[in-house]
Amino acid sequence: MALNFGHKLLLVFIAFGLLMGTLIYMSVKTEFELVSKDYYKEELAYQQVIDARKNAETLSTSINLLYQDKELHLLMPAEMKNRVDSGEIYFYCPADAKKDTLLRLVPDSSGKQVIAIGQTVSPAAYKLRINWKAGGKSYYQENYMNLH
Repeated sequence: MALNFGHKLLLVFIAFGLLMGTLIYMSVKTEFELVSKDYYKEELAYQQVIDARKNAETLSTSINLLYQDKELHLLMPAEMKNRVDSGEIYFYCPADAKKDTLLRLVPDSSGKQVIAIGQTVSPAAYKLRINWKAGGKSYYQENYMNLH
């Protein structure tokens, strides 16, 4: 049986329909991560982040981050040694919200904190959001780190 133009056209429409059905199925099954579940609430409080970032810029140096041997070494600026009242480090993973981790900022007397990657935090690419309070002022710093 030879295929005439009508049969070929019908096969093209069937193939197109199957392709569209596959694409629709795949798009429905794709998970999309939001930047934050409380995006609008955080946006309203963003002026505090701007002020804290300006305070951090007045320090002699920024927080020094060094990744080696599956450990992240965090060194506070000299004027922050023994002055940190409270703080936190938020490991934000844009690719996978399940890897997001929130840790307390607890530097030792020399202003250093060591975080084990693989035990405390999963290896991935992160946006580190570090905020802390010292002497009644808030400070904020962001860094991008590839922790593999």
